[in-house]
Amino acid sequence: MGQKKSALDLDQIGTVLFSEGDMPPRIPVCDHYAGNPKFFDKALALQGELGACFDITLDLEDGAEIGQTVERAQWAADSLKRYAALNGLQARRPGVRVHPVSDVAFDQELSILLDAKTPSPAYLMLPKPEKAEDVQEAADRIQAHCENQGHAAPPLHVLIETHGALAQVHQIAALPAVESLSFGIMDFVSSHRGAIPKSALNTPGQFEFPLVRRAKLEISAACHRFGKTPSHNVCRQINQPEFAGTDAARAKRDFGYQRMWSIHPAQIVPIVQALLPTAAELDEATQVLTEAMKANWGPIQFKGELHDRASYRYFFEILRARL
Repeated sequence: MGQKKSALDLDQIGTVLFSEGDMPPRIPVCDHYAGNPKFFDKALALQGELGACFDITLDLEDGAEIGQTVERAQWAADSLKRYAALNGLQARRPGVRVHPVSDVAFDQELSILLDAKTPSPAYLMLPKPEKAEDVQEAADRIQAHCENQGHAAPPLHVLIETHGALAQVHQIAALPAVESLSFGIMDFVSSHRGAIPKSALNTPGQFEFPLVRRAKLEISAACHRFGKTPSHNVCRQINQPEFAGTDAARAKRDFGYQRMWSIHPAQIVPIVQALLPTAAELDEATQVLTEAMKANWGPIQFKGELHDRASYRYFFEILRARL
C-alpha cells in the first residue's frame, strides 16, 4: 500500500502554514475491528503485508460475546503487550472499544487495560454516550486510572449512535480528550423503532434517507469544526468487499469523512484505497507547494489558477494524508 513519497519537508511547511497547536493530528484512514484472538492474528498478518495503513481495534463490546468481562479485557491487555513486543514500544498500538461509561464493566476494563505494566492503547473507543457529560465522565475516569498508574491517558474515540449524542455532537467534538467521532449507524437506525427502513443500513439508502444523511453530516461538520477526525460507519456487505470501497469513496467525496470502519479483513484495502489521495492529487499538491516555496509563500498562479496560503494548507493536508 506504499505511495510515492514527497521530497518536501512537511514538518517545516507545517510550521509556516499553521500556528502552534493549530494543526490537527493525522490518524490512519481505516479502523479494523477484531473481537477475538483469531481475528487479531489475521489483522496482524495483514499489517505485516500492507504496513501501518490501518488501525486495529480490539472489541470488548458489541463485536464480542457477552460475558467474561475480566477475561476479555485481559485478552486485550495481553494483545497490547504482544503487539509492542512485535513492533516496538514506539509503534502505534491497537485501540480498544470498551463498554459504555454507564456499564459496570467500564471500570473493570480500565483497571486491566491501563495497568502500569500494559502498553497503553492508541485510543479507547467509547460507545453509546447519551450526552457530552457522559464523554467527559469517561475521560475523567480514564485520566484518574492513568494518573494512578503513572502514564498518559490515551485519546477518546466516540461512537455517535444515540439521539442524545447526536443532539450534542458539537459539544462532544469540542472536548479536548476526543480525537475522533464515529457514526454508529446500526444502533442509530434501530433507535428509531422502525421509523427508518432497513434499506437505510446499506447503500444507497444510508446516504439518501434524510435522518441518516443528516446524522452523517452533523458528525462530520462537528469534527471539522474542532479539528477531530470523522470516521464513517461499517459496510455490512462483508461478502462483497468492493462495496466498502464504494461507501468510503462516497463518504469522503460527499460527506467529508477521513476514516472508516472495517469489519472484515477483505474490506481494508478497498477502504484505504478510497480514502487516501490519488497519485494525481499528490503530484499536484507537490507541484503547487514547490512553487509556493519559491515565492516565499506569497500568492502564485499555477496552471491558470490562483493559489495563496489558504489553498497551500489544503494541499499540505493532501500530502500529509499519504502513507
